[in-house]
Amino acid sequence: MNSIPSTHITLALDAGQTGVRTLLIDGDIRSLKQFPGVKTDRALFPQLAEYITTAVEGVNKPVSLSIGMTGLTAAQSKPADLLNLLPAIVRNVSLAHDSITGYLGALGTQNGVVTAVGTGVVTLGVGDTEMVRIDGWGNLIGDAGSAYWIGRAGLEAGMRVYDGRIASSSLLSLLTENFSHPEEAYIELQTSNDRVAWIASFAQRVIELAEADDEARRIVNGAGQELALSAVTAAERVGLLDSDSPRFSWVGNVMKAEMLKDAFVSAVVKAIPHAQFVTALAEPIDGVALLSALPETSPLRASIHSASRH
Repeated sequence: MNSIPSTHITLALDAGQTGVRTLLIDGDIRSLKQFPGVKTDRALFPQLAEYITTAVEGVNKPVSLSIGMTGLTAAQSKPADLLNLLPAIVRNVSLAHDSITGYLGALGTQNGVVTAVGTGVVTLGVGDTEMVRIDGWGNLIGDAGSAYWIGRAGLEAGMRVYDGRIASSSLLSLLTENFSHPEEAYIELQTSNDRVAWIASFAQRVIELAEADDEARRIVNGAGQELALSAVTAAERVGLLDSDSPRFSWVGNVMKAEMLKDAFVSAVVKAIPHAQFVTALAEPIDGVALLSALPETSPLRASIHSASRH
């Protein structure tokens, strides 16, 4: 990744439900900060404005702001509205869905498919002339294979064990170790303001238990297959199957789990034997910093929303 000229400061913000990170880049100097995740039941831009204002405290040069965020809707794709809430030192803003910035962090401007797995999941495929987004439709009707998907499946299996509907499984421990009354777990979850992130947090434990538990292993392998289905579909839709070795990559801490990654890779290879798997070039937040420098010819350009002060 090229450094930003010192006459110009870039602030990159990567916003998700679990956490928000900001990266302030001034030449070769990089300053990273961590904030709580965005609340989907509250107005988005005031939350982001608070984090951005904190991140630029003490800065005395003009700032170019780039944002990658989860759950970006058409109604929220109005960067001028956000710019009006920010300190005057922020001169312009580029706003994109985190599937775009995750892709840029992983593959830069190369064609390929990137699967971004966190609390939710979204897959982006980019070909010579077009791009496609697969899934990322939220925990109620999508996000197959995500941390939420894995955590919820683990909790559901735990309740099945508790009821005696399936054979004994260590997944029961998700309930007994985290809820004083397992029969009331669903009430606690439903009434929690952070229920999506809370449920997603159980994914790591499900993955750990999968080393010795058949039911947990079935869930993790199922997640890998779901992620692969989205990736293969993306490659097909943007015409990558005709290339010699279509690139596939991934971002997100969930994919650091070897069992999940192996299940994903195996399922992709089964469908596309000539697939090439590429280690991400950088972190998603580095992809956020590239938004404003994306070539005009890129199929991703149409999905970036920008505004500047007059």
